[in-house]
Amino acid sequence: MDLLSQLKADAEEAMREPVAPRPDTAILLLNLGGPVNLDQVEPFLYNLFSDRELIKLPGPAWFQPTYAKGIAKFRRKGTERKYAEIGGGSPLLRQSAAQASALRSALRAAGRPEPVKLLFRYTQPRAAGLLKALKQRGITNLVPVTLYPHGCIATTGSSIRELEREAAKWGMSVQKGVLAYATDSDYLDALEAPLRAALEELPYATVIFSAHSLPMSQIEAGDPYEAEIKATVAALKSRIGDLPGGSLLAYQSRVGPIRWLTPSLKKVLMDFGGRDVIILPLSFVSEHIETLHELDIEYAALARKVGVRTYHRLPAPGVHPSYIRCLTRLTLEALSDSEGARGVAPSHTGL
Repeated sequence: MDLLSQLKADAEEAMREPVAPRPDTAILLLNLGGPVNLDQVEPFLYNLFSDRELIKLPGPAWFQPTYAKGIAKFRRKGTERKYAEIGGGSPLLRQSAAQASALRSALRAAGRPEPVKLLFRYTQPRAAGLLKALKQRGITNLVPVTLYPHGCIATTGSSIRELEREAAKWGMSVQKGVLAYATDSDYLDALEAPLRAALEELPYATVIFSAHSLPMSQIEAGDPYEAEIKATVAALKSRIGDLPGGSLLAYQSRVGPIRWLTPSLKKVLMDFGGRDVIILPLSFVSEHIETLHELDIEYAALARKVGVRTYHRLPAPGVHPSYIRCLTRLTLEALSDSEGARGVAPSHTGL
């Protein structure tokens, strides 16, 4: 058979094969977002501080956007300098896209070709534009998958509420999805592997688990975040076993004069002169300003100043195979649950 005849035969065979139905479901990876260049810093700060679900600034709700505008202008130059020192912008979009690509490939290998899209809270891609585009593609069912491992009303909860508001405008349904996985075995594997490797080199180092802080007012109002952070720490310590140098949990990234979770990482490091420390960032699954600048530049400089002998910061999970397995397995479970719950209002208990 000549080449032309072979191509014709192949085309006829392809036409006889059943065509897979067009999926009506999309998987949305939720994250905060970050400015990709310095021009986006002030708008990003405004979006961040104007969201009362994330940060409840003093005063009435109607005044918060005005207050946020002033804060964004006041903090712009200092924040731009920090982003300039880590390459001119946040790598969060690029790293989240790599996670989405890895999850997409894993789901296709499992026979689930649903589209996987990023959905950020404070920078593009945001809900309004993304959902419009998905609706035009025939998507009516949305399965959110958080890139925040620990349940939190201010992060995942805020993202879910915005998603539900926008979805209602387009007649789309938001399923329960994947809202937290603080003690998931694969997620813990992704944290444990680099920690064990670091302990082989620094067996007597103190392990400092560093998590993003949260205002105490939100914890006292019932936010599950602190309990879930502590659950991750307890699970990791149970896996690792005896730590000759000990371990502790500290919090970073507090903003403003209100009460935040303690102890602060800054105060903790002051007591470690002459000692080795391993910093394991929790609640971060990608590298961004809190790891690349706050931990790698600001706290590394403080560690040198107070005489810390070795300051070793572990990487965020990123596309670690165990972390992608965690996302894949939980997403497959969520897809199965969503198919069995069509037409039933999802429950986002606690968020």
